[in-house]
Amino acid sequence: MTASTPARPARRNGEGSSVVSPAPLQDTLILGLGNPMRGDDGIGVRVIEKLVVHALPQGVEAAEGGTKGLGLVNLMEGWRRVILVDAANVGLAPGEFARFTRQEARLLGDDRRLSVHNAGLREALLLAEVLELLPEEIVIYGVQPAKLDWHAQLSPEVEAAVPGLVRSILGELDASARAVSISSAHWNTLTKEQEEGNHGE
Repeated sequence: MTASTPARPARRNGEGSSVVSPAPLQDTLILGLGNPMRGDDGIGVRVIEKLVVHALPQGVEAAEGGTKGLGLVNLMEGWRRVILVDAANVGLAPGEFARFTRQEARLLGDDRRLSVHNAGLREALLLAEVLELLPEEIVIYGVQPAKLDWHAQLSPEVEAAVPGLVRSILGELDASARAVSISSAHWNTLTKEQEEGNHGE
């Protein structure tokens, strides 16, 4: 996973929502949630727009998840890791964001702190777990909104957070790629040492 290839952009169906059809055993899906016509609720979509211009690591895709709620279960199916970006009431100043793992999200117990949408992200994660469709790793980036009115632009505070969010996500992907590379190198070294030991007997 050290090679880099551009991510495929999100595909839209006739209703304007994104449809992701991952091949089996895909590695990481980054989903930007929210409605870009409702002010800061569009932060997830904006982050995806910025990410797709980068050369993401092999096996990583970025796509818009809209406001699917429980429909996220189908989008997450078939991925080892899913990174979710959404507007959330995380109790911070507008534009600040928090990173949650699935375990931390479960401990919070109140999905209203994880997403501003009525069909809760927490419920989608619980349903995926019951159906045994939950990815091995879930990461949630929740961004505190300033305005959620019907407006096609982010507030200045949330717009200013976009570069930092993108850097954080790319850094997370880069760290994972380095870990896989080190693990592969270690395995290759062990294999070579074993082969040399067998030849010496």
